Amino acid sequence: MDWKTASSYYETRLTDALNIQRHAVNLANLPQAEVPDKLKQTLLQEAQPARRQLERLKKREFRIAVVGLEKAGKSTFVNAWLECDLLPAKGGRCTFTTTQIYSVENESEQKLEVQAKTEDEFINLLKELEKANAQEDINTIRINEITLQQVRQEGNRTFPFTRLEDIREPLKKYVADEKYAHAVLEARLYTNKLAQAEGIVFYDVPGLDSGLAKHVDEAQEMLSDCDAVILVQRFTSLREKELEIIKFTEQGDKNVTVADKLFVFLSRIDSLGSAEAMKTHIQEASQDWLKRANLPNHRIVSGSAGAYLLLNNIAGEQTKLEIGDANIIQSHLQRLTGIADEENLKKYATGIPEIKEKIFHYINTERVAILKKRCEASLNTIISTSEEIYTIVSKNHPENPEEAKLFAENNRRVLFAEWWNQKWLIIKADLQKYYDAYVVNQALENLTANSLTQIEKFREGYLEIVDKEMQKLREETFKKKDTMFLANSNPEFDRMKANFAWREDLYNDISKLLSNIARQLALELQNEALNLVEYMTSLLWGSNQVKARLIENSEDYFLSKLENSLSVLFLRFARPVAEVLIRGPVNSDTRNKIIKSLGVDIEIVDNYYTGEELAYSVLKRYIKYGADLLFNSEIRQQVLGVTAAPKPNSLNVSHEFIVEQQAVIFEVENDINAFEEYLRFAIFNAASFESYCIQELKGLVDSFREKEGTWTGVALNEWLQGNPLLLAEIPNNLKSQESNLEVSERLRQLSIALKRTHSQES
Repeated sequence: MDWKTASSYYETRLTDALNIQRHAVNLANLPQAEVPDKLKQTLLQEAQPARRQLERLKKREFRIAVVGLEKAGKSTFVNAWLECDLLPAKGGRCTFTTTQIYSVENESEQKLEVQAKTEDEFINLLKELEKANAQEDINTIRINEITLQQVRQEGNRTFPFTRLEDIREPLKKYVADEKYAHAVLEARLYTNKLAQAEGIVFYDVPGLDSGLAKHVDEAQEMLSDCDAVILVQRFTSLREKELEIIKFTEQGDKNVTVADKLFVFLSRIDSLGSAEAMKTHIQEASQDWLKRANLPNHRIVSGSAGAYLLLNNIAGEQTKLEIGDANIIQSHLQRLTGIADEENLKKYATGIPEIKEKIFHYINTERVAILKKRCEASLNTIISTSEEIYTIVSKNHPENPEEAKLFAENNRRVLFAEWWNQKWLIIKADLQKYYDAYVVNQALENLTANSLTQIEKFREGYLEIVDKEMQKLREETFKKKDTMFLANSNPEFDRMKANFAWREDLYNDISKLLSNIARQLALELQNEALNLVEYMTSLLWGSNQVKARLIENSEDYFLSKLENSLSVLFLRFARPVAEVLIRGPVNSDTRNKIIKSLGVDIEIVDNYYTGEELAYSVLKRYIKYGADLLFNSEIRQQVLGVTAAPKPNSLNVSHEFIVEQQAVIFEVENDINAFEEYLRFAIFNAASFESYCIQELKGLVDSFREKEGTWTGVALNEWLQGNPLLLAEIPNNLKSQESNLEVSERLRQLSIALKRTHSQES
């Protein structure tokens, strides 16, 4: 394969490979693709030399860098190559800017292009000089400020020419004259004297030891982007800055070795004193290069570019001054080399024809193999790494958008289920903690001094209801007193008849009171239950499904159920107490019959009485004696064993001295008080209201815990509906409800690019 064919072939393949690389990097950049960073970095690193090589191939350029230290003779070497003493060569720095020399086929295409620095580039140069403390250059720029500004204002210039000698002065002016060169970015020389092969470009860069970072940067960039390197070396062993050439060449082109593309020209051998010294010089340099870069001897050529110019009568005055008399140089070279024939001396002693022959041989025969080596390595790395990325991603993401969407949704649901499984454990733990602390008071350390559990609130609510309802009962009862007494005073007040009539009416009101208390207790319990449900709802992010699933049918149905249950419990103990205390007066046959009919139901209440008054501690005893057990000292002493009596509510005298109406009022009022006492201190516990309350609230908790499947569905719905409270808790990869098809789309694009490349290869 010739160079032209190889260039076209690898241009196509590199273009395809970089297209693959682009798709692979785009895919690897997606976090959800989970591509190892090392694969991405491999692609990014390999793309840089591949792009540089592709750009050269597109331009059909073969770039040869001519590098070396200052005064090593780079410009003289290029002049000898061109067989024209064109580039300036004098004592001190003679090259301020990079010179690029392009090979063209026709004489009419020859020209010199000078690219001036922009104002920003010039300012950056000044900053760099100040940073490098290059005071001499700074002073030079200040002295020549006007001419340097003029160059920048003139901008880019082009000088057509026929003979190289014609552009010697403008080239010297813009490349080497410090009055102008500091304002020049680069010079491009297009000539048909460089090489017969098309696209050859020489880069003559200022010395790496100039002290300016700009020149080091230029050398590094050039060595990273060239196909061959010619190092013009003056000394036997490599200097520190020359070692950087090896480093820069290796960094810029990892796929080929330094020895693959490096040529060394040991310059100015005519300055050595003897043949033995020259032999030693060449031998030491060869050994040093073999050790440093494994460079073979045939890549090292010794000679003198200045002598070549002198002996071929093409040296300019400055070169003659620098090199010396031609006859003396010729004689000295003859002594050094032992070559007497003048033509052979020009050909073999100066080294220029020899190195040109080696470079042209490299261009004509070796560079295709090096291009193949360089490109195939990049291609293999890019394609194999991209295929590895494709394999990794395709295990978890399909290429087809519909499959990708389904896969993403299924995967997201699985991940959500895994998250919910852990969340459900936390929810159950939080609910139990809340129940223990705020319902049954098993974690008092979590409560403030003024707070009550829900059970305690229920008991407090019960007492408040009893107080309120009993107050209403008293007010209503004593409003009816006069009517009842008048209705039973014909012809005279009938104490017993009035007492029974009043008690009958009172009993009806107490029946209503008991129903009211049961209903209000049901409301209290419902409120506590709803508070618990509200907390459960908060555990499931405020979902309206929680209440609907826990409280069947409706709140009214739930309240009715509670009310019925509480009524059964309440009336089981409150109604017997009401009957025995209210239906009949003390010592009446009615009261005595009720006592017998109720039997042990009355005695059960005694087990739950928690009040302080002994008169109420045994209900049957109070029923028998009535208010006398409270206020008659003799009876209290005889029955209770105590003499102290509480102050009566209505009258502070014995009933024997009270008129008949007042006696009825006193008896009824104290029976009402007794009924209230038992409501407050016995009925709540006897009816097991606390146990019932705990049972209902614990039932809600148990129902909630048993409905894990229900809440799983509720959680899933809330997630899919984008409940913000839920989204604030879940991992970031579960927050988006839209299927992310970007991975699959980029995977598909990479697959297409890989298949296209493989089909072209086959």
